[in-house]
Amino acid sequence: MNAAVASRVAAADYARRFDTAWIDFTKGLGAPVGAALAGSRELIDEAWRFKQMLGGAMRQAGVVAAGALYALDHHVERLAQDHEHARLLAEGLAELPGVEIDPATVETNIVIFTVKDAFTACGALWEAGVEVGPLDRRRVRAVTHLDVDRTGVERALEAMRNVFS
Repeated sequence: MNAAVASRVAAADYARRFDTAWIDFTKGLGAPVGAALAGSRELIDEAWRFKQMLGGAMRQAGVVAAGALYALDHHVERLAQDHEHARLLAEGLAELPGVEIDPATVETNIVIFTVKDAFTACGALWEAGVEVGPLDRRRVRAVTHLDVDRTGVERALEAMRNVFS
């Protein structure tokens, strides 16, 4: 959904190009759990078989479906706020010493930036209450979503200023 919102292409049109589509109802859409897979009958049958083999039977699926439907009805358009927050984060990061990022490359809610030591930086940021993750030795991944408002982005940037200054 983030890609559909960022590209301003309807989700149905976006998915039409592929033989399978997956939507996760958590994080930006705000449902507590749940996802859906669309594809051929053969693919769905195989996915169902693997899900059962891995112990994935849910008897209270209606509760999950209710959360997913609410998320689709109330949170798709607001994904644009996550993208705005990600751009704000990227612009703030671009001003910090030792951080490499081009804010123009941030199109959705995912911000990837480069530092000297991603593992040390992530540890320090986690201690400061900012949950980011290393992608490798130098790159860090930050994600904005329903639970990250503008104030949260500003708090994260303040912690990042302390870590990277």
